[in-house]
Amino acid sequence: MEQTLIERYGWANEYTPVIDGSISPQRMERFLNVRKMVQPGCLEYQSILDNFIDLEAIETNQELSSTKKVSQGIAGAINVFSSPAKFLKFLEARNRALLAEEMGLGEYIYIYLAVYGEQLAQESDSVYSDMEDAYISSRARNEFVMILRNQLAALDAAGPEASNAELATELRGEIEALENGSHESPWPNGPTDRTRESLAPYHEQLVELYCSGIVTIELQQKNRGLEFGG
Repeated sequence: MEQTLIERYGWANEYTPVIDGSISPQRMERFLNVRKMVQPGCLEYQSILDNFIDLEAIETNQELSSTKKVSQGIAGAINVFSSPAKFLKFLEARNRALLAEEMGLGEYIYIYLAVYGEQLAQESDSVYSDMEDAYISSRARNEFVMILRNQLAALDAAGPEASNAELATELRGEIEALENGSHESPWPNGPTDRTRESLAPYHEQLVELYCSGIVTIELQQKNRGLEFGG
């Protein structure tokens, strides 16, 4: 299914946003539809993370008897060790949703990171802060940099208008910050003005559909030439 996405819309790093950073209401509605369709999988995955946290709490709880610890630990482990199957199920659901909404992985990653940049910057303070999957992967970060470079190239080709020059400066600054590591995730203080304006009418819905703790999984893709389910 993911191969169909790639054949139809290209690899993620080939995506070029609208040059001024605006996102049309139609594309925002499609993004929201994808978020709604993956939400059950997000919550299911969060339950796995919660089990990891609970198992750790059981091990360190001196007030629980050994029998009680074993009983609770087994119940938690059953859920925890089902995660590979749930991972593939989640990817399949996400890719199916993207195909249904006619949205490629590049556009999805671009909007996702514009929408949730500020939340991602706060993940280190969340209950899932110790979970590796809570943070944007280096691959997704690098692909986002390429998407911004595509936008910047389109801006340069459009000519030296004052508004273009200001946006180009912001894009170059964000690219540099992501590449030198001063920004661990994109737009920690929010995206550029036109993008922010595009997101504003959907703010409450977008916040409700954010799924903390599984960012890496949300943006996961197969490697070039590698086939797997979803």
